[in-house]
Amino acid sequence: MNKIAYLRKCAAEKYDANDLESAAEIGEILLNEHWHNHNMWTVGYANDLFNLACVCEKLGDLERAAELFSDSARQTAVSEGEGLSYASRIMSLAAVFIQLGLIEPAFFMFGSVAAIHRREVGAFHPLYADSLYNLANAAAEAGRKKDAVRYHEEALKIRENEGLVDDIISSLHSIAFIYEAANDYEKAASYAERAMRYSAGNEETFAAACNYLAEIYESDRRYQDALNLYEQVLEITAVQAGREHSAYLNAALRRANLLALMERPHDALFAHEEVRDIFGRTTGTNHVFYANCLRGMAMLHKELGETARAESLILEAMKIRRNMSEDIMLDIAFLIRLYLQENDAEKALEALIYALMISGSGSPEFSDFLNNLIEIFTKNKTPATADFISSMEVLNDREKLRPILSKWHQWEKD
Repeated sequence: MNKIAYLRKCAAEKYDANDLESAAEIGEILLNEHWHNHNMWTVGYANDLFNLACVCEKLGDLERAAELFSDSARQTAVSEGEGLSYASRIMSLAAVFIQLGLIEPAFFMFGSVAAIHRREVGAFHPLYADSLYNLANAAAEAGRKKDAVRYHEEALKIRENEGLVDDIISSLHSIAFIYEAANDYEKAASYAERAMRYSAGNEETFAAACNYLAEIYESDRRYQDALNLYEQVLEITAVQAGREHSAYLNAALRRANLLALMERPHDALFAHEEVRDIFGRTTGTNHVFYANCLRGMAMLHKELGETARAESLILEAMKIRRNMSEDIMLDIAFLIRLYLQENDAEKALEALIYALMISGSGSPEFSDFLNNLIEIFTKNKTPATADFISSMEVLNDREKLRPILSKWHQWEKD
């Protein structure tokens, strides 16, 4: 075994063992050995460039990966011509360019790949469809929406003719996403509905398709249609993956929020309680997801006029979020809104002081919080609002502040 073959073997072993840094080091040595032997115009050198590029991409060294993919493509063109191997190298280079944010060059590279595939395998081959799909996605990234839809439609026709169900669903969802991003929910739904029909034979795929279509319906304010689909997703996912799976939780949370949007607070509260209990078992009761559920439940209790329960839940959420300044500020804003609704300016002021206590008057979080208060003042035209504003002079009185701060410190300890 010569030195180049030995180095290739060592690099492959390190790669298989997921020791990517060592694989990259050996790969660089391997390239130097090619240069030492004036061996740069061979297929083997082009392959070694490509393999090292793949390692660098996995390591996150995208600029080095792009350089190596480019060299590999050039060497492949010299040794083999601009055929399928060359197209593969260019496609990898384009994918790295996308990650680097170089969208326009990537778009034109994917166009070159599609042209090569059309020439080499024909206009009805799945490989050509795949290159059109990549080209369409790059066009969408570049803001070329009409081109993106056109390429996706062309790829879709080939995939439908070949009966490639998974690929058909990917194409349909990609087109739906383009229309959804443009707020054309009717067209988005038409493609997502076709995807759902294609996925009917596979429950896992069907659940994912239902979930995506439900999101589109929700955006289009077709709330009952969305709710029906979320409930289908929950039924399927509960059997397939269990109620503690992330897919079930995602659908359950969306269903709970949708029920609140549909002004069904009792049903929404029951749904939020289920999600809270699952998060309690899976992430624990000291997690942000659990706190989010508590806030959602507090909002519903407030809507139902159950102020004491709403206050209890939001305070529990605040304890969880003591080290999450942005989120806890939203909780405090809700608490102030709740107190003002109940005409309790004194408690509203105490909540404001706690916000100041945990953030500091000069913090961006506190500035954003004060802006949030302006909205609260505008919407809460109660006698307590005026009392609350006038009593804010307490912020400059240390003697009056001391017992309030002491109260919050004690609350944090309990």
